[in-house]
Amino acid sequence: MGTDRTTIVAGEPFASALTRAGFRLQLTLAAELGLTLTSYLLTLSILYTDGYRDLFLWAPSIFIVSGLRVLGLYLFGPFRSSLRCASVPELLGIVKAIGFSSSLIYLFLNRLSNGSMRLSLGVIVLDWAICHILLGGLHFGARLYQTQALFWRRPKKRVAIIGAGDAGVRLVRELTASSKAPCRPVAIFDDNLATNGTTICGVPVVGPTQRLTQIARAWTVDEVLICIPSATRSEMSRILSICRRAKLPVRTLPTLAELIDGNVSQQDLRGPRIEDLLRREELVADPDEVATIVRGQVVLITGAGGSIGSELSRQIAAGHPQKLLLLDNTESNLFYIDREIRSQFPSLSITPLLIDVTQRPQLSEVFAAEKPSLVFHAAAYKHVGLLESNPTEAIRNNVLGTRNLAVAAALHETLRFVNISTDKAVNPQSYMGMSKRITELCIQNLSERSTTKYMNVRFGNVAGSSGSVLRLFWEQIQKGEPLCVTDPRATRFFMSIPEAVHLILRAASLGQGGETFVLEMGEPINIYELAQSMSILAGFAPGKEVPIHFVGLREGEKVNEELWSELETPAPTSCHGILMVARRDPLATDILRNIERLESMLRAGDRGGLDDLIAELFPAFKSKQRNRAPLKRAQKGNACQIPQEVS
Repeated sequence: MGTDRTTIVAGEPFASALTRAGFRLQLTLAAELGLTLTSYLLTLSILYTDGYRDLFLWAPSIFIVSGLRVLGLYLFGPFRSSLRCASVPELLGIVKAIGFSSSLIYLFLNRLSNGSMRLSLGVIVLDWAICHILLGGLHFGARLYQTQALFWRRPKKRVAIIGAGDAGVRLVRELTASSKAPCRPVAIFDDNLATNGTTICGVPVVGPTQRLTQIARAWTVDEVLICIPSATRSEMSRILSICRRAKLPVRTLPTLAELIDGNVSQQDLRGPRIEDLLRREELVADPDEVATIVRGQVVLITGAGGSIGSELSRQIAAGHPQKLLLLDNTESNLFYIDREIRSQFPSLSITPLLIDVTQRPQLSEVFAAEKPSLVFHAAAYKHVGLLESNPTEAIRNNVLGTRNLAVAAALHETLRFVNISTDKAVNPQSYMGMSKRITELCIQNLSERSTTKYMNVRFGNVAGSSGSVLRLFWEQIQKGEPLCVTDPRATRFFMSIPEAVHLILRAASLGQGGETFVLEMGEPINIYELAQSMSILAGFAPGKEVPIHFVGLREGEKVNEELWSELETPAPTSCHGILMVARRDPLATDILRNIERLESMLRAGDRGGLDDLIAELFPAFKSKQRNRAPLKRAQKGNACQIPQEVS
């Protein structure tokens, strides 16, 4: 059985604790009675100056007043409340007790007693008012002193609150009432003009959020607390942009979805999430829609342990497929995603496949044995800098791997094949982008040779993926290192991982063969501004506590990425957030033959021939002539055999 630690000391007998608590209540009641009698005598001394009249009235009536005051105080019980935690209920109790007893005093002395003890209405009203002041001082004095002491103390941080709604009011109330709060609110900002000029718990509402930079500098604000749980992503991005210009760190309350019970406290404050930096509303995945795509299907996911592949595995597993095939060439990644999906979906049939997509015999065995009807190809090398140093691996893994997988799907009559591409494939300037462009052409070619419905899905960066600039910035901040930005003009497209995967699945249901679907990414985000926002996200003033260095564009990087080329005309589809490019690139006609030539050159270690062929295919791509060291010869094996109906 629990004990009340505020009244019962550890080891103290229960009866003794009750006696001590009862004594405290009696003492409080006695103090209240003493103050009401003081009020009565003070009222008489103010209104009556004739000494004979004073003595005559005081002696007979004081006993009656005392009894009636005790009756009112006992019935409405303000003495039972804690003197340290007085609030509105205690104030109401005082008002009821004094009002009730004052009414009885007036009735008894003026109506029921003889005329010698008659009191004027002025005495009753003044006594009523003075009683409120004295009892209010008794009950609220400690709290008033504590509140004033909070304004006298020097807090570690002076904070500005954004949001004067219910959440903001609760947080301001807690911060101004707690002596242990690490910060003190000095100003509140709200875009609702009706609240401007008002105060909340003594803190002024100074204006809309646009005035943050000006007022924060004048009022020496150290940090901003965003208290708008209902804020949309675009609203949050706008507020973060204002905080970035003011160079102030930020913390925020969770969203309404995360704050279901509506209770708000300073413990709920957190740093903004990476998703808060995106400048548009996120499309929420619909499990029923996913189920219509994958229910009852044997689904193969390559790169299942990666950022996109693992989220594909989660959403597809929730759609009740007949069987889920998880393919990855990294043992640890495959182990953890297999373990996660099995724990969440124990009844689902799952087969982990530790296979490299460049190994054709193993892929053929999987397709022959499992007969996958849907293939989502997410396996690829994606790091631009690494592939610039290792261009042959971009060809081997991305190009040959995709070709091997796509041909196997055709041979075994897979229904749909989704190749996940990137915006770096548009007008490529890097080996990574060039390799992904070749995979898009390969998919276009095979779509005309097979009954399998092939399609590409192209999009930009995903927030929080492995190796993304967001993770790199976060690691640099945690290590106390400067943030390295390539170019102050550089921009990139960003999308959350769950949203990207949901749109991939929706695109898979639209494809009829040969299309390239482009996901709507919103406006591109400036990387320099992103670095500043990440500093704010971590609780540091951007450019001050976390320096930002410009290091220049690396080999293969662009200042701005593109989602489609000038020759492509994206058209809207029936699914919001997805555009479609139906145009077939003429380069796709001979791409399979050219891929075989690339494969032969890789085997022969002919780096020069490889560069020349790439320059022939993509004249605008600056062929990399550096580091023409002899290539490591690939293992001998049969060339990829494409059946007659596919060749």
